[in-house]
Amino acid sequence: MNGGLKDLKGKALYAVNVIVPLTAGLLIYLTRSESTYVSDMYALFFPRLPVISYPMVIKRFACDFLWAYSLFFCLKLVFEDPSKGDHDITVITVTAIAAVILEVIQISGKIPGTFDPWDIVTEMAAIAVALLITKIIERRFTHHEEKNIT
Repeated sequence: MNGGLKDLKGKALYAVNVIVPLTAGLLIYLTRSESTYVSDMYALFFPRLPVISYPMVIKRFACDFLWAYSLFFCLKLVFEDPSKGDHDITVITVTAIAAVILEVIQISGKIPGTFDPWDIVTEMAAIAVALLITKIIERRFTHHEEKNIT
């Protein structure tokens, strides 16, 4: 019973790390002064949200950081048991490849957006932060498990 509960708690923590960043990124897109594809689609169905004047670093990089961070945790949910770090290399690799491919495709104009190599740097930083938080979560599970055994 305890193992199942631990898995459920770990998955819930990972799910929070998927949902919260995606929600924050969506809110940034919907409240920016500049029109975006997301805000234009939203405006078709709902009234426009109040505009927020974000600092340049938020405008340029926050959404890229947040989606890459979220993707990392989404892949953690898909590939493994949250209490074990067995697939970190796979998750890091798939997240990094997806980030690079999505940025490079923007050069071709096949998907909306503007290629920016700094976006790739931002996404790699998000992966590093997500990995660090994953390690904190895993250590907490290990510590909690050891404490309950003794």
